[in-house]
Amino acid sequence: MICPECHAEYLDHINKCGDCNVALVDACILDLPIPEMTWISLPPFEGKVYADMAAEILDKNEIPYYLKMDWTSSAFSIASATLPGETVRIFVPETHQKKAENIVQGIIGNHQ
Repeated sequence: MICPECHAEYLDHINKCGDCNVALVDACILDLPIPEMTWISLPPFEGKVYADMAAEILDKNEIPYYLKMDWTSSAFSIASATLPGETVRIFVPETHQKKAENIVQGIIGNHQ
């Protein structure tokens, strides 16, 4: 449930917004705008181990991201091993690009 005025979220059993004092609506029927985001690739990582290290640091710095692996790795769900020549890319929102590049530079370093 969500308040149509302030967009605060509530549990399903609550019917009225505590702040606005208006009836709540089902969040699925509310047409909220979806922010447009441009995703930028960081320099590629050779191996998922390095990409996972970078992802952990991005998490700690609250930078949104997603990983894109080679077709072979993702198709066969090979996550525990690094395949020879495997390339993993991390995409971040353009607004976080510089900060993300600075954060992962130590990991990328000489491993390319």
